[in-house]
Amino acid sequence: RKQIKGVTIITPDKPKASDTVYQKRCKRNKCRARAAIEPIIGHLKKDFRMEQNYLWGEKGIQINAFMAATAWNLKKMMEKLVREFLDFVLRIFFKQRLQLAT
Repeated sequence: RKQIKGVTIITPDKPKASDTVYQKRCKRNKCRARAAIEPIIGHLKKDFRMEQNYLWGEKGIQINAFMAATAWNLKKMMEKLVREFLDFVLRIFFKQRLQLAT
């Protein structure tokens, strides 16, 4: 285990012989959760300009991460709105076609 500024970083390693089944499962779940987040962070870095930080200091790093996460969430919201709008338009279009056919 490593600690950086009071935050414990858990690295995957072989379970100890003295670990219970519960402890082994907890360690595995923590590492899986971290592995699930890593691709999202990779997309934030590549797609939302987190590769290079143009803001200074500790606050600048936090602001940059916050802005990238906000951009990610806005993109997801816009994609959802587009899907809902297209669904609405297609429902109206096909409803009118069905009424004309009968």
